[in-house]
Amino acid sequence: MDYDAIIIGGGPGGYASAIRLGQNSKKVALIEKDKIGGECLNYGCIPSKALIEMANSIGYLKDLPGVNLVPSIDLEKWQKWKWEMINKLTSGVETLCKAYGVTVIKGDGKIVDRNTVSVAGKNITATNLVIATGSSPVKFPAFEGVSYNREILDITKLPKTLLIVGGGYIGIELGTAIAKLGSKVTIVEMMPAVLPGVEKELVNPVERKLRTLGIDIFVNTKVEKIQRNGESFDAVLSGEKKITVENVLVTVGRRPNTEGFGLENIGPEMNGRYIRIDSHCETSIKGVYALGDVSGEPMLAHKAFYQAGIVAQNISGKDAEVDYHSMPYVIYSDPEIAYTGKKGTRETIYPLAANGRALGMNSSLGTYRIYFDDDGTVTGAGIVAPHSSEMISELTLSVEASLSVNDIALTIHPHPTVSEGVMESAEGAFGKSLHFKSGR
Repeated sequence: MDYDAIIIGGGPGGYASAIRLGQNSKKVALIEKDKIGGECLNYGCIPSKALIEMANSIGYLKDLPGVNLVPSIDLEKWQKWKWEMINKLTSGVETLCKAYGVTVIKGDGKIVDRNTVSVAGKNITATNLVIATGSSPVKFPAFEGVSYNREILDITKLPKTLLIVGGGYIGIELGTAIAKLGSKVTIVEMMPAVLPGVEKELVNPVERKLRTLGIDIFVNTKVEKIQRNGESFDAVLSGEKKITVENVLVTVGRRPNTEGFGLENIGPEMNGRYIRIDSHCETSIKGVYALGDVSGEPMLAHKAFYQAGIVAQNISGKDAEVDYHSMPYVIYSDPEIAYTGKKGTRETIYPLAANGRALGMNSSLGTYRIYFDDDGTVTGAGIVAPHSSEMISELTLSVEASLSVNDIALTIHPHPTVSEGVMESAEGAFGKSLHFKSGR
C-alpha cells in the first residue's frame, strides 16, 4: 500500500485527521479539490464571523450613549483584507500538514475500490480510507440569481434591502450582521419560531434584539415564489404577501456531499442522506471511516475536529469511541447563544442585567442558565450573553468532568467580567447569588 490512510476532503475533519495521523507517524495522503480548510475556513465559519465582528463593532458604537457615529464601509477593501486573512489561515494549515509528513494532493479524488483512490491521473492505495467530503447548501434552481452563504459573504456592495429565506442559525447570524451594517432585512421562517430546535427561553432575548434592529420576521410562512426583476427580486410569501428586495439570501439547510467521488463503488450503509458510522466513526466497511458533515448531524466544525482525533486513534491501533454528551453549540446572534449538555432535574437562572460588565457594554438582554440534578451534578447549561461562545467551554468541561454547581460557585472568577455571571448563576442554585436575589 502507498499510504496508511487516504483522506478525501480537506475541510476541518479532513485536515485535522491528517494532522492527527501525522502526529502518530502515519503515512497520509490528503486530497482536496478546492482549498485546504474547506467550507469552514474559506466560505463559512471564518469569513462569516469576520463579517459579524465588523457589524458588531459598528453596532456597538452606534448604540453606545454619547457616541455619534456615521460609519463609512468600504466592502471592497474589507473583502481584500478578508481573503488575505483566510489565505494566511489556509496556507498555515497546509504547511502544518506537510510538516507532519502529509502528502497534500490537489484534485478530484474518486474512490475506485476499498483501498484505491484515483486522483490527478493516477491510482493511489491505502490500508484505510477516510471520507470527509463535507456538505453544501440546499439550493432551489427555481430561485434564479439568489445568493447562498458563499455569494453573500463575497459582496462588495451592501444591499439596501435583503430577504433571508430561513430563520435558522445562518439566517439569524448573517441577517443580524447585515442589518447592523445598514440594510433593511426581512427574515422568513416556515416553522413557528426562528432558530427552530433551540430552547425558546434562549431564543427570546435574540428575537427581541432582532426586532430592535428593525428586522421584519415572518414565521409560519413559506416563500412561494422568487422572480428576478431587473436589479431586484419580487418574492411572494404564503398568504399572497408580496415584497420587493435588492437581494435574496437562501439559508434553508445543508446536505451532505455523498455524490461525485465514487462512493457507490464501495456502497457503505447509509443513514438517510448521511453515511452511517459507528462509535469509532467507522462505516459498515472495515477500515473505511467517515466524519464531519457527511456523517450526520450536528454539522459543526468542532464536532469534525473531535471526530478526527477519534479516527486517527483508531487507525493508529488505539480503541477510541465518540462521546457527545457535552457537545457545545454556539449561535453568533446578538446576544450570542451558547448551550451544552442537557437539562437536569433543576436549573438556576441569573439575569445578564445583574452583571456589571455587561451593563458597561450597554447590554442587558440575556441570561445564564445552569442545568443540574438533585445531587448538584451539572448536566448542561445555556448562556445568552455577549461572548457566550467564549464562556460555554467552562460549562462544557463541567459536564464532561461531572462537576457540581458548587465547584463552579467556589471557583474564583475575575471581576468585572461577563464570565463571572457563570459563577453567580451557580451560586443561585443555593439562593445566594451576590448581585441578584431570586424569588427563592
